[in-house]
Amino acid sequence: MRRAPRALVLVAAGMVALTACTPELPTVQTDPAPSVAPPVLSSVQDAAVYEAVGVALGDASTTLDPAELEPRLTGPALALRTVELQVAAAVGSTDGLTELPTTVQSEILPTTQTWPRTALSVSVRPEDLGTERMYVLDQATARDQYKLWAWIRLFPSITLPTFAAPNVGTESVAPDDASLLMTPADAVARYADVLTSREESAFAADFPDDPLRAAMADAFTKQSTIAEELSGTFTETYAAPEGALRAVRTDDGGALVVAQIDSTSTLTGEEGAVVSPNAAQRALIGDVPDSNSVSYGRTILVGIYVPPAEGGEIGTTVVGSEFLTTSASIP
Repeated sequence: MRRAPRALVLVAAGMVALTACTPELPTVQTDPAPSVAPPVLSSVQDAAVYEAVGVALGDASTTLDPAELEPRLTGPALALRTVELQVAAAVGSTDGLTELPTTVQSEILPTTQTWPRTALSVSVRPEDLGTERMYVLDQATARDQYKLWAWIRLFPSITLPTFAAPNVGTESVAPDDASLLMTPADAVARYADVLTSREESAFAADFPDDPLRAAMADAFTKQSTIAEELSGTFTETYAAPEGALRAVRTDDGGALVVAQIDSTSTLTGEEGAVVSPNAAQRALIGDVPDSNSVSYGRTILVGIYVPPAEGGEIGTTVVGSEFLTTSASIP
């Protein structure tokens, strides 16, 4: 694998700081199963894709033009990076760009013969010494290039499940796969409910505590306190958009799911109060006068391991996340 030609430094405001212990990378089995279809993407091809992704990221970071991303980014990855570039242009600094090293140290290659096709990889450690990134590549049709669909920051000290070796390959898992403890779609919907209702959620016990869940709960508490000081209200909801999910099979018959969750938040003070947006929100709002209210939306990417219905290496576990404020307005 090549070394990334240059560092692409970006840490978005409000991100969870994940700079502690290195996560335990996924292990692989070395004996191929002859009855399984071979991978449809080779390690050499995978490396070439990441080289192209790195070029697109580098060009966009130089010009701050989101159009540079479109040949090699798609889905939530494109949405997140586009907003990062928009904010960078507004504040006159690229310090907020997330560092995305495109040299990978572990790859999970697809065997799926139809489309879309999904491949996962784990990056080398970023130069900012944050945790490794897990990337999701997506090929929508036979005529499309593989593109970066999502990235997440792996949580410190997390144990990832085992996958088949790259020369064996890994199948994609459908959102409604019933062989798991819960379907991938249900896992994401339940986790979104936990983020919304916190410990009051009916599904709170389904997921161990994790850094994203803690960060969202802490932010809710702080915003609610501000609302009380302003004799106002703070509301927040989370929902998983349909179709914004990719999943691959783990060696134990479970699945690793990477999905998008959207949040919508509104802070409102009493009449006459002034609620000032933060710098990132202001960059998205533009030159609109402050009022007693501000609304903002976040795009969240989350990785969830879902074990098979029986057995499994570990229980249902959130392994990493990424989130960014991607919309804001003054009502």
